[in-house]
Amino acid sequence: MTAAIIPSTIEEITPEWLTGALASSGVSKGNSVRAVKSEIIGSEQGYMGILARLSIEYDQPDVALPSTMVAKMPTQEKKNKMIMEAFWNFERENRLYEEILNKFPLRTPRCYFSDFDPGWDAEKVNAVYSRYGKLPTGLVGLYFIYVGLKNVGLKRRYILLLEDFSHLEQIDQRDGCSYEDAEMIIKPLGRAHASFWESPEIDKYWLKDHAEFSNMMGFLSGRWPSVTKKAHPDKLGRKEKEVFAWLKKNNKKLDEYTKTRPHTLIHTDYRLDNIFFDRERKEIAVVDWQATCPGLGLFDPCFFILNNGNRAFTPEEAEALICVYHQGLVEGGLSGYSLDECLDDYIYGLLLALRYVLIIVGGIEVEKDPNARYMLGLWFDRMKPLIESIDLSNLLN
Repeated sequence: MTAAIIPSTIEEITPEWLTGALASSGVSKGNSVRAVKSEIIGSEQGYMGILARLSIEYDQPDVALPSTMVAKMPTQEKKNKMIMEAFWNFERENRLYEEILNKFPLRTPRCYFSDFDPGWDAEKVNAVYSRYGKLPTGLVGLYFIYVGLKNVGLKRRYILLLEDFSHLEQIDQRDGCSYEDAEMIIKPLGRAHASFWESPEIDKYWLKDHAEFSNMMGFLSGRWPSVTKKAHPDKLGRKEKEVFAWLKKNNKKLDEYTKTRPHTLIHTDYRLDNIFFDRERKEIAVVDWQATCPGLGLFDPCFFILNNGNRAFTPEEAEALICVYHQGLVEGGLSGYSLDECLDDYIYGLLLALRYVLIIVGGIEVEKDPNARYMLGLWFDRMKPLIESIDLSNLLN
C-alpha cells in the first residue's frame, strides 16, 4: 500500500503524510491528522533502525484512534545499514508485519501502516543467498560487502507505524530478569512456535534459514577474537575456547544436521530489550522482527537463557526452562515432538545461539562504546556455566 512518497526522515512525517497513510490502511476511518509531534527513542541514527514516538492530534477527537504510535525507519549508520541491506532485514520486517505476524499467537505491536520501495525479485534474492552458502570464506565476505553496498545504492525507503508499548514494563538486559520472569517469557514462545511448526507459510524467498547460507554464518561468527582480545581477554577460559573452536570446525556440519530437525518461525533476537511485560494481563509483547527466519525452534529459548538472567542460570535451571518451553509447545497444540526430543535438540539450539552471539560480538565497536564493552563482559559471565556444561564428545557423530 502507498500513501504518497515514503518519508526518508522522521521530519518528513507530516500531518498530511500521516493522514494519507492512516487512511490507506483503514486506521483513521475518515478522520484527519491535525498535528503530529515526534520524539526520537534512543540514538538519533539508530543502531539498526530509527525509532520515533509520534504524538497525534486528530481533527475530530476520537478515543478509538491511537494518540501515539512508533515510527520505525532504517538506520542512517552507514556500516549497519549496509549489513542490514545485505540480508534484506528492513524489507523482511515489513513483509512479516504485512503477511505473517497477525497470525502469530504472540503479542506483537499492531501495525498501523507499512510501506517500502520495491527491490530485487525472488530469483535474484535466491541467487544471492545461494552464493552466501557456497562461496569460500575468502570470497564470501567480499561478496557480502558488494551485495550490501549495491542494495544501499538503490536508496530504498521503508517505514512502519506500530503500536506504542511505552505503557508496558521493560527490563533492561543489563539488569537481567529473575528465573520466574524467564518462565513467563519462555512458555508463550513455545505456544507461538507451535503455530508455525513445519508450516509451509514460512517457506518464503525473503525468509531464509541460517543453514541455507552456512559459509556466510561461519565467516561472520569467526570475527569475535579481535573484539574479545581488546575488551575482555580474561573472560574466556579453556572450555569457552574449546567450544568456540568446535563451532568454527563444525559450522557446516551443524547446519546440515539442524536442517533435518523440525523448523518454525524464530525471532533470533529474543532478549529482554525486545520484550515488554503486561503484568495486569499476565502476558508479554515482543518487538523487533528484522532478523526473523525459519529455524530450529530451540534457538530462541537458548538465545534468551544464555545471557538474559539477572545472574547466570545453572545448567539445571536451563533444562527446566526448556521443559517450560516444551509445555508451551504442547499447549499450543503441537503433538509428535516429545520432551526427550526437545531436550536432545537443546544442545544444538544452544550451539546455534552461541554462534549467533559470536556474530554479534564480532560486530561490536568496543573502542567507541563503553556500554557495549560492559555488556560483552556480562554476556561472558552469564554464559559461562552453560558453556562449561556442553559435552562435545558425542555431537554430530
